[in-house]
Amino acid sequence: MAEKKEYTRKPNGMAEDLGGVIGFSNTLLLCGTRGGQTLYVPNQPTPGHLLATLLGETAFRKMVEEWGGETITVPALADFGRYQRIRKGARLLAEGRSLHTVALLTGVTYNQAKNDRRAAELLGILPAVLTGDRTIKSDAQVIAQLGFEGF
Repeated sequence: MAEKKEYTRKPNGMAEDLGGVIGFSNTLLLCGTRGGQTLYVPNQPTPGHLLATLLGETAFRKMVEEWGGETITVPALADFGRYQRIRKGARLLAEGRSLHTVALLTGVTYNQAKNDRRAAELLGILPAVLTGDRTIKSDAQVIAQLGFEGF
């Protein structure tokens, strides 16, 4: 009977592991410049290597100690950019900008700007609006209140 190998998944993702080894700032730098790509980490640190130039000798040496001889996939951190966009949209909405303006300034469609507004509300970045009881229950009441019955 073959021995059963136990596989335990690491609780962290690659971004957390990188942060633990090379630090938060270097992780952001690496993910920002090489995110979504595979990267070979050499067995020995060599001066002038791409990673040494990008991160510095100390962080490069730490990467070699941890992943030397391995090919790693650098996380793209796509969610980070999305959260920044949501935060920017929430700030614009709080300033009184329309959803059309928010869409234009954040580079998304009008529908995506609406989705981002809802995400900001769910994340607690933007207070939910129009959540209380409405005193006007129908469009007909609004039309009557404004005096546009004849139009």
